[in-house]
Amino acid sequence: MNNLKSKIIHFMTNPTITQSEKRFLDALGSLFHDGPLKANTFLFLKSSTDVGVELNGGRNGARYAPKSFLSYFKKLNFNPNWHLRRFQETEVSCQEAEKKDFLAAQKEESKSIKLALGELPYPSFCHLGGGHDHVYPLLKVLAEQTSKLVVINVDAHADTRTDDQAHSGTPFRQFAKEFTGEFLLFQVGLHQFANSKSTLTKLPKGEMNILWKEEVSDREKRQDFFNKIRASIDTETLVLFSLDADALFSGEMPGVSAVNGNGITRTEL
Repeated sequence: MNNLKSKIIHFMTNPTITQSEKRFLDALGSLFHDGPLKANTFLFLKSSTDVGVELNGGRNGARYAPKSFLSYFKKLNFNPNWHLRRFQETEVSCQEAEKKDFLAAQKEESKSIKLALGELPYPSFCHLGGGHDHVYPLLKVLAEQTSKLVVINVDAHADTRTDDQAHSGTPFRQFAKEFTGEFLLFQVGLHQFANSKSTLTKLPKGEMNILWKEEVSDREKRQDFFNKIRASIDTETLVLFSLDADALFSGEMPGVSAVNGNGITRTEL
């Protein structure tokens, strides 16, 4: 029996409910359910591991990001006029497996993501990672549904390093090597000082376009950039929006592996 149903039954048998129970019934947390994925369900995929971040030289702790985000999200209230939906959450990665064999763990994560998404062709979902390496297993699953993939990535780093070892800094180049369709990567907010020749080297397949951090506030350049994105998308294109939290200003987002003192503000985002 799910939490919401049990709370309603409790209210029917005991009209006096606690303040915390009232708060729960008003919060998004009451809309989380277990069981089979339904058509109107918004799914949170959780990758609560950060081995890829450590392999990239970042500080650990990103594995707690999905839990932290959802803890806050579930406390938000839903408006009575809002079209209510169902929420679910499921873990798709394993910290210990990544420590033993990182590449094998990425393959298993792709299998877990595919299983979680089920038979629905385009379910609504958000993937919460413990590092940007987790976008690679997700892209592998999405690649099975399309021959043209556009990624809009807000980030401080391109995450296209030429390193032989896969980690949180290599996912887009890793994917570009394998995808047989058309791949377009649009990077927003990159810092020139944070991206070396390694990350800016041409992708083996596909195309990368950059709107640098200092250009984000330039209306004309921003408009031209987003017009280019629009022109690249047709009815057959699958579009993924990706946000690496270290793209954001440290005063608003301090809990990341690479703190950004000159990042994009929430207003700019």
